[in-house]
Amino acid sequence: MTFSPKKISTVIIGLYLIFCAALLYWVVVFSGSGDGDTLEHVHTSWLVWHGKIPYKDFFQHHNPLLWYVGAPFVGYYEYSLRAVDAVNMLTVTVFLLTLFFIYRLHKDFLTGRFGGLAAAAFCALPQESLYNKDFKPDNFMAFSLIAGIYFLFRYVRDRKIGSLALSYLLFLAAFMFTQKAALIIICIGLIVLWLLQTRRISWNDCLYAALLPVLLYFAFLAFLYHEDSLTMYIKANFELNSHIPDVFYTRRFIHPSYEMSVPILLAIFALVRYVYGANIYIKLAAAIFVAEYIIRMYYFTPFVYYFAFLHAVASVLAGVAADRLVQKRQWIALAFAGYFIVLGGIYANIYRQRITVGDDYKYGAAGFVLRLTNPCDYVVNGYRIGYNLFNKDIDFIWNLKGQIDVIAATIGIRPTADLETLIRQYRPKIIYGKNYYDTYREYRGDIGKYPIHWISAHLLEEMYLPLNRDDLYILKPEYQSYDCRYNPRTKTYEYRDKH
Repeated sequence: MTFSPKKISTVIIGLYLIFCAALLYWVVVFSGSGDGDTLEHVHTSWLVWHGKIPYKDFFQHHNPLLWYVGAPFVGYYEYSLRAVDAVNMLTVTVFLLTLFFIYRLHKDFLTGRFGGLAAAAFCALPQESLYNKDFKPDNFMAFSLIAGIYFLFRYVRDRKIGSLALSYLLFLAAFMFTQKAALIIICIGLIVLWLLQTRRISWNDCLYAALLPVLLYFAFLAFLYHEDSLTMYIKANFELNSHIPDVFYTRRFIHPSYEMSVPILLAIFALVRYVYGANIYIKLAAAIFVAEYIIRMYYFTPFVYYFAFLHAVASVLAGVAADRLVQKRQWIALAFAGYFIVLGGIYANIYRQRITVGDDYKYGAAGFVLRLTNPCDYVVNGYRIGYNLFNKDIDFIWNLKGQIDVIAATIGIRPTADLETLIRQYRPKIIYGKNYYDTYREYRGDIGKYPIHWISAHLLEEMYLPLNRDDLYILKPEYQSYDCRYNPRTKTYEYRDKH
């Protein structure tokens, strides 16, 4: 049996993908993530698990599908950091499914096995800072879009309406994970119109396939209207978010990381060299890549995880470039394999000593706070620091104070709260003892910092003791004069007077 450079490289790239999967799961179990968005969405999933309705019972400015997906995992591990582990493991699994559909796009429509494995490997960066294990809607959005594109291609090839209906449902899911998917979905919609005009899609099939997603979304809107929260949903998810780019006025764009830049550059190379004479599926993938590239590089990308879908679709085209290059010179396959060996070695070295000392530090301050509180306690998140996973909130707008509440007040959703008054009213067990600054002005480049909430020294001295960590304070024992009991009638934890 002979082993060509391409076959050897295929085995190496396959092993690299297995290594990436194992490393991501390992990082979740042993290293965790103090990522603020992850903790925010865990807390929101917990609220949903307890029957709270987004936009009515608590404030959020994202579409809600992530929280309903995460709620059973968070509820099962309630009051434990294993809840965060569980949703992060779920995220890694969804990411691996994204890699699977990238591979299947190549195997079924674009190039073949080697191109598919290379494309998946270019997307399978296990670097912690990228997003692949964090419970963020962008990860789930990227999966839904890639899978939706796969089933769209299946319909174009087989003309089976079930594939088209599933494609549209996945595009709806992408939007319901995060509304930022709307821009690329509009672009995909323009591609669908072109497919309709060229008769690669039947008008009847298109309308029938769109019926269920449209009905589902209008049923969702009807539910919000029935709960008197439709107006809040629209203002929070669309009007408020339209102001978010202004918050990041001076840092509206960032560049992709080095590892992301490699598949993006290869995708551009494929666009120039291999798309013109390619099949219809490569051309469609290239059009989607160009649209997403323009959106991400010229509209708004303040954080690296905003590149989730661009990274995925760039990797698809990078696989095309890899396959075409290897067809001409098989030794190039060994160069790609060597790249992944070096990359895997770098990551293995980075995480070799990343086992943490305990849950108090595994997820930032969240584990520390969780150990100090009981299910009845209120907790107040700090300025640019979130740690409340399973405790009650003292305000409707409970997260990112100094940013979200400032924008909400600016557009008339709700005035900024008097935080000190709320603290005296609810006596939260843990609070942040420093100022909350107006990030809306700070990020726009205004000179200086502008406090929007502050806790007086008098309040701290009267009611709280310092915890000597992250500027946190704990309520003095004399103010904790209640037992925490579970009420089976309301299925909630409530304080009961000890006397």
